[in-house]
Amino acid sequence: MTRTPVSDQASATRIQWIDAAKGLGIILIVIGHLYSVAEPSAFYVFLYAFHVPLFFFLSGWTFKPGAEPLQGFFQKKVRTLLVPYFCYAMLGFLFYLAGFLAARQMHLQIEQFNYGLLPPLIGVFYGSLGDGHLVNTPVWFVIALFCTVMVGYGVNRLVASDAARMGVVLLLAAAGYEAARFVKLPFSLSSALIGLVFFQAGYWLSRHRPQTTMSPLRQVALFALLLAVSLLSQVNGFVTVAEARLGHPALFLVFAFSGTFMLILLVQLLGKNARWLAWIGQYSLSIMLIHMLVIKSVKVLLVAALSLSLQAIDHDVALGLLVLAVTAVLLVPTVYVMERFLPQSLGKPARTRALMPVRGLP
Repeated sequence: MTRTPVSDQASATRIQWIDAAKGLGIILIVIGHLYSVAEPSAFYVFLYAFHVPLFFFLSGWTFKPGAEPLQGFFQKKVRTLLVPYFCYAMLGFLFYLAGFLAARQMHLQIEQFNYGLLPPLIGVFYGSLGDGHLVNTPVWFVIALFCTVMVGYGVNRLVASDAARMGVVLLLAAAGYEAARFVKLPFSLSSALIGLVFFQAGYWLSRHRPQTTMSPLRQVALFALLLAVSLLSQVNGFVTVAEARLGHPALFLVFAFSGTFMLILLVQLLGKNARWLAWIGQYSLSIMLIHMLVIKSVKVLLVAALSLSLQAIDHDVALGLLVLAVTAVLLVPTVYVMERFLPQSLGKPARTRALMPVRGLP
């Protein structure tokens, strides 16, 4: 009998529709960071309504609170979430430092460096966006997810019934949302508590999902309905979980869940045609950690080459698509290097095989 390679065994144990959903989600995250959100387009209003809640939901789906005791669970999450957060938050600061010193050397007055050096450095350890903190902005999600998972572990271990758990989760989310109106909590805690709603929903549905499958026709009809609901997100305006700006909280939940289910249903409808998304999804953490630094680097090069301002690039559709294309090309070797030679910075064992193929979706 032919032995299955270890890498193939590991790949086979993955839930491949989740990888596909992560792949599609991380593509949308990257697209969401191409343009300015000071005056967000209708597409950005639609996109931001659900692309971050999707990742909280998927994390909840794979959550197993009874699998190991608190100490082991905590140590694992420190390795897989906090270590990557600090590595790439500090890398973001080093990027900022290099640009800051270069601007000083060339006697350039660049608005992005008006914060000086101390706030971005403090921001690495404070872990929340705003006020010049976290130069590598997407890493807020990683430290927020750490907080979400740890709180979720406590809720699901200490509270007995599903109804009581969801009640506690909603109270915690409301507290995080209200707190954000008055103070910027460390470790993106307000965002983490808001994300806890989607995390808990994903965990609950993973255990109570229907055993019967819908016909393709019903799946298409449901997808169309969810898309129609999601397109109505314009009525709630632009939201961002990172800064706990939710518009009307009830509308936020409606559009966040409709968009999340819409994307999940889409990758399941695609079936084997979503293999390339599943391949990307296996490296969603690496892409999350590094893509903003690549985007900023590409924009700086365009500024130098075309004698444009960053503001001009941020508001130009064609230039944004150019940034996306160059970023996509650069991410391939960048992620390869991270996975192949720096796996420990991603919370992975030293020996890991990068860029494993995906066999296909069920």
